[in-house]
Amino acid sequence: MEIWSKIVEKLRNHKRIILLLVCSHKGSSPGKQGFKMMVCEDGTLYGSIGGGRTEFQMVEKAKVLLQKDDFKPFLINQVHREDAEDSSGMVCAGEQLVLFYPIDSENLSTIKDIVLQKKGVLKITKDEFVFDEKAILKDDFIFEKYEEWNYAENVNRKSKIFLIGGGHVGLATSQLFSLLDFEITVFENRENINTFENNSFADNKLLVDYNNIVDYIPEGNNTYIVILTHGHQVDKLVLSKLFKKDYKYIGLLGSKSKVRKMFNAFAKEGIDKEELAKVDAPVGLDIGSKTPAEIAVSIAAKIIAMRNKGNLISLTNLIR
Repeated sequence: MEIWSKIVEKLRNHKRIILLLVCSHKGSSPGKQGFKMMVCEDGTLYGSIGGGRTEFQMVEKAKVLLQKDDFKPFLINQVHREDAEDSSGMVCAGEQLVLFYPIDSENLSTIKDIVLQKKGVLKITKDEFVFDEKAILKDDFIFEKYEEWNYAENVNRKSKIFLIGGGHVGLATSQLFSLLDFEITVFENRENINTFENNSFADNKLLVDYNNIVDYIPEGNNTYIVILTHGHQVDKLVLSKLFKKDYKYIGLLGSKSKVRKMFNAFAKEGIDKEELAKVDAPVGLDIGSKTPAEIAVSIAAKIIAMRNKGNLISLTNLIR
């Protein structure tokens, strides 16, 4: 959110600004949806739309536009392929659609609401730049382009991670995710667990009956769940409650043999393979993790990839 504070500072000094915004991207583009950069008429730059040659080209174009009296918002599709005429020259292959949007004093009130960390949705079209405190998007970003274009994003709404199990791995995972702009909730069903009670990294800590776990976790594309309880049967109980619910990510801690045994049991109980395939199990990237901290790193790496790219490598081959 710091970019908005920088913009407010410049607007108060009556400076003209162009906001560069990545409205959408495909493939391995350097900039991802929602990336932003401020180009000010006094030469100040802040933020990034991916860096490299692409960013340099866009900034230079913005500087030229700032010398004009007026211009309307417009989009540029930047291609990243070595054989493309307008390629960025980078090794990565992909595309990003960059919005050039002029910002002036008329937008100051809207941006100040964002800086004050009010929750809502920022909506941008060629004719409006508005902040709706009552709105919420299922996805963090929306971009539509038919005859006209429309961009919207959730503002001041962190992704939510729910850690089911307050043991050593839950503590280490909480600590790591506290650095990654997630709202962290940890659940435990046992009393007097030191790692749960002493967890100062979680935003919320709840002692619950796991039979009712779905009552505490909202559905949606902003919800990430990791199951890391103290026992195989407890894990199975929790996971059984989460099937057929709409979450962005569900991960299950455990060995391959434990996961295979559990998934086979679920299959015999009539749980569809499609439902089981939604579960990332064993959780995280296979980096040979042994300690709680290493396991936390593997979990974080997978969830960041899921949040940024939407990719999940499931282990459906464990179901036999």
